[in-house]
Amino acid sequence: MAIFAIHYTYPDDNTEMLTIRPEHREWLTGLPGLLVAGMYQDGIDEVSEGEPTDQEPANAALIVYSGESVEDVTQTFDQDPYWLGGYILRRVVRGWDPQLGPWVADPTNSPG
Repeated sequence: MAIFAIHYTYPDDNTEMLTIRPEHREWLTGLPGLLVAGMYQDGIDEVSEGEPTDQEPANAALIVYSGESVEDVTQTFDQDPYWLGGYILRRVVRGWDPQLGPWVADPTNSPG
């Protein structure tokens, strides 16, 4: 199994989207490959190389998921109630190869 980082961008006004949040969360928690998921915190700005990140979307989330391939993960996340409802403006699914931490079985075997 590979690990994937999935980035969701939501509409600026997510009031309507939040009405189906329980359905979305129930769907997510039923996924066997889910490692972690959550929205970025509102009002907390990060900086990147000394520059504010005000060009980044304010309403966004990160999901880390274990799956077979980018195609399989994409097909799985096509079933997300947020996706089906049209509440995800942009979805990026990328393979992610963490070199260190609890998701790495044996860091001494890492290529990096």
